Amino acid sequence: MGLREMKAARTRRQIAEVAVSAFIEHGYDETTMEQIAEAAEIGTSTLYRYFPSKELLILEPFSEVLDFGHYLRARPDEDTPAEALTGALLDLADQFSDPSRRIPDMRRIIDASAVPRARLWDIFLDSRADFEAALAERMGLPPHDAAVQISAGIALDIFYRVDEQWKGDHDKDYRVLFRDALETLATSPIVLPTVPSRQPPTGDPAR
Repeated sequence: MGLREMKAARTRRQIAEVAVSAFIEHGYDETTMEQIAEAAEIGTSTLYRYFPSKELLILEPFSEVLDFGHYLRARPDEDTPAEALTGALLDLADQFSDPSRRIPDMRRIIDASAVPRARLWDIFLDSRADFEAALAERMGLPPHDAAVQISAGIALDIFYRVDEQWKGDHDKDYRVLFRDALETLATSPIVLPTVPSRQPPTGDPAR
């Protein structure tokens, strides 16, 4: 990353941090883009260049946190696919639990706002393709392989179920919830569909 890109990334991060503080202190609907620009000591046009809408600002912390593929690629090369997948989920939980990110406060605001809540689900879905690509690399299979997509789907379903639990009580430790979910998965009598037995064709054999 060049100097210009580093400066732009730093400015973007500073704007997001100022916006988070404003949303938490004053409320999402009550905070204007002009107020955010003033607090960040930048011009309104500069703010809109980095964040064209207020929804993108409130979702910025989640765009980083929900980068599933990043966590998987950051795992040690010597990890097995299962170890890397488990570690990636727990690394994700660490980010949700990091007090500096103020994720619980932001999530309360998003859950109470229809448009940001819908956009958050879009971020979740958009990250799936990259997550499948990262998992495919670990498994030595193409991203469209059924084993990759089913494995990714199970992992994301675990995240979704943990998130639903956490959404009901933001004071719960996200990492503890993840560990509980993984332990439950390991010991649960999960039923999977099986290949149906082949039956002889029905009907009049003379036809």
